[in-house]
Order: sequence, then C-alpha cells, then structure tokens
Amino acid sequence: MDLPRPGRVPPTWAVALAALLLTASLASAAPTPGAPSKLAWIPLFNGRNLEGLDRYLAPPQGETRPLGLNHDPRGVFRVETVDGRGAIRVSGEIYGALTTKASFSNVHVRVQYKWGSKKWPPRAEARHYRDAGLLYWCVGPDGAGSGAWQRSVECNIMEKGVGQWWSVDGVYCDVEGRNVVLERMPGIPYRGESPGEQCVLWEPGAPRHAVRPHEGVTSPLDPENPHGQWNTVEVVAWGNTCIHLLNGKVVLALSNPRFKDGDAERRLSHGRIQLQSEAAELWYRDLEARPIDSIPDALLAHAPPEPASEDGFEPLLTGDAASRWKQCGPGRFTLKDGVATGHGGMGLGWFAGASYTNFVLRGEWRQTGPNSDSGVFFRFPPPGDDPWVAVRNGHEFEIGDPRPSKPSEGTGSFYPFHGPASLASLRPPGEWNAYELTCVGPNYALRINGRLVNTWTDPGDRPLSGHVGLQNYDYPDAVEHRRMRIRRLL
Repeated sequence: MDLPRPGRVPPTWAVALAALLLTASLASAAPTPGAPSKLAWIPLFNGRNLEGLDRYLAPPQGETRPLGLNHDPRGVFRVETVDGRGAIRVSGEIYGALTTKASFSNVHVRVQYKWGSKKWPPRAEARHYRDAGLLYWCVGPDGAGSGAWQRSVECNIMEKGVGQWWSVDGVYCDVEGRNVVLERMPGIPYRGESPGEQCVLWEPGAPRHAVRPHEGVTSPLDPENPHGQWNTVEVVAWGNTCIHLLNGKVVLALSNPRFKDGDAERRLSHGRIQLQSEAAELWYRDLEARPIDSIPDALLAHAPPEPASEDGFEPLLTGDAASRWKQCGPGRFTLKDGVATGHGGMGLGWFAGASYTNFVLRGEWRQTGPNSDSGVFFRFPPPGDDPWVAVRNGHEFEIGDPRPSKPSEGTGSFYPFHGPASLASLRPPGEWNAYELTCVGPNYALRINGRLVNTWTDPGDRPLSGHVGLQNYDYPDAVEHRRMRIRRLL
C-alpha cells in the first residue's frame, strides 16, 4: 500500500516503537532483574532453599491461633532431595501456603507434584481425596481463605480432580457447564466426598454458568499419573481467561474471576502465586512462571467465548444511535437500512455518542471485492478532524488483505503490533464476516466467524477508554459494515 493511512505506521516511528516495545517487554517480564526475555521461564523455587517464598500457616488442628507468617516450627515446608533433585516436601499437617514474593498479571505458571502417603485431619478419612492446590492472582491478607490462603483463583490439585476450581475468600467466576449430583454421574472422575454432593461439570460448548462461591467446578478428564509419579500442572491466566492443564491436557477453562467489594464487583487479574498445604503429604518441584502477552496459539480453541446472548448490547448503527456518528477526515460513510458503506478517504467514522472502557463489540463486515480495505478502531479520544488521532492514541483491528506479507498487517491483526494465529475462518468477498472484539484492561481478544484468532496485551500506555469507529479508505472496492453493537463489561 503506497499511501499512509490509519493503521500504517511511518518507518521512523515503527523503528522507534519496536525498540520501545522490546524494552517495555523485557522490563515487565521480570519480577527480579536480569530476566532475559518475556518468553523465558522464571524459576520461583531454586531447588536449594525457600528463598523468594513466604510461608504462612493457619492454626494447627484443635488450636485457634495461626502460626502465621514465616513461622514453621513443625517443618510443614522443607526442602529435600527427591529422585536426585531438590523438591519442597509439604507434610500437610497444617493448612497453609508457600507464597511467591513476585506478583504477576498475564502469566503462564507450571509446577510438578507427586503425592506422599500421609493424610491429616480434618481430611484423614478414606472418603477424602488427597488435596492441595496451585493458587494464582493471590491478593489481600494471608489466611483470608479458610484461615490459610489469600483471595485467589484456584487450580485444585486433588486426586481425581486436578484442575478443579473452588472459591477462595469469596471469588466467583464463569464457566461453560451445568450443575450435577456427582454420585449420579458415574463417568465423572471426581465422585464427591459426601452423599448428594453437587458440583458444576465443565462442558465446553454448554451455556455459560455463573459459578458462585458456594459451588465448585470439576472436570470430566483425569490424566493424572499413578500415585508416586510426578505430574505437571499448568495455568495460563490471561486477561479474563484462565486455562488449567494437567500433564499437557486442558482439564478446565473459566473466565471472569471476580469478587464483591461491598456492593461493587471487582475483577481479579493480578497477584502472587501460592502452593497449598491441605492435609495431604506431597512434594513440589520446578515451580516457574513466565509473563505472556497473548494466549498461546495451541490453547486458543479452549478459551471460553462470551455468552451468545444479545442481552445488554446497544446497537450503534440503527435507531437513535445512527445519528450520533461523526466523520473525521476525507471521504464519508453512507448509512442505509443499517448498513454503513465507506467511500473515499482515508477517513474515520466514529461514534460520538459514548466512550467505553471494558466492553464486547460485535458486528459484521463485507468486502464488496478483493481490492478493499477498512478497520475497526477503538479506545481513541475525540479525533476532531484528524483521523491520525485514532492511529496514534487508539487501536485498530485490520480488515483488508487476507494474505499479507506480514501477519501483523492482515485481516484480524491488531495493526501493526500483533498478527492473528489463523485466518482460516475468513469468508470471500461478497459474504458477511462476523467479529467479536473483547477489551478488558490492556488485553484484546478477537473472534472472527466464531473462532478466536488473535489475543494480545498492549505493553504501552495507550488509553484504556475511548470511542469506537470505522475506517473508510480510498480503494476500488468498498467495505460495508452492519449489526455493530456493544456491551459494557466489568
């Protein structure tokens, strides 16, 4: 493309921007100085001692006073050599946690564990599974959850239930699934620990279930290795999406972890990492994490979608909203029967009726021929008559070349920063494509025709609130837009 336009960064700025992004990513990736890159795994246990980890212990069985922070007279947590390597033995005798001093937002965490033989009250009976857990995005005071843990999202480590979610200190979430009585579902690995016990069964593709603190979520899968062998538990926590894996297999996916703060809801998306002691002996080793700026491509298909319901969406191209658009720069849009068609340009039609922070934006576009170009802009300030305001201060997902020379310049890219993982779902010119854009904090997720194709975290300081708009560009073939609607998120 020969002419500069919104979405095409001048070369000198591109070079400077690339250097800035590299510096920012290196800085943000390291909870301690010297991390080589954002993709490097950062050891959180050095294999020799508990440096970098805090210990917190609840009251011992039959007592009321917690042992507290970094006071472990019974050696609940200690480092041993196991199978020729350093590992953390957790006796399980007292509820508690090992907590990283480092905090993370978007993160990929993994740890290996294997069970010991001992069980302790109050979970010593045969009906009780061996239990522990990997907690992430841990915030608030020690001991707030069950007297032992920080408020957090849980990836449970429990026999027959690794990867389960259970509420810790009032956290709740959304999951695709349904309520079941466990004893009536013989195919579920986790059988429950009391008669009539209910749980939410994770079923990808099922309606989204808002899981409240009194409920739990279990998986239909159990890829745990036999007792006494090592297992690898992983968590990918990005934006408002959390994916749990055991031995390389996805066992649970949830979204929107949050909690009540008085009458307000608060998102949970940042915090420390904890390893539980919960009445069972086990060993942990190879605890490590790496900050991430997107969901790994191999896991995109497992990320839960937004609910298909149209509840709460406000139309932007029909009704009263249609009169609240303004044109910025050359060219224009014509609006007929809810279809906005771009002419000439380069310019920007923008919705002046409202500004948005976190939201889901849905719509459809159609390229009338192979030589067409457009884009959906978001989170930019009022641009006046300068469309470059949206380029420099907002973001765009590109609509144009389906086979670009650079992935970051093609349809579905967050131009020019991050290309999509796949464009296989694109439809040919003349047919309508549907999109769903989710913006939560600095995190952006784009679905095209129902498929999640791009996730990306902006490492810069661009606004987290602003307007939405459509690009018109002087190409021989027009791009048409319809059914554009938006719903605000927490």
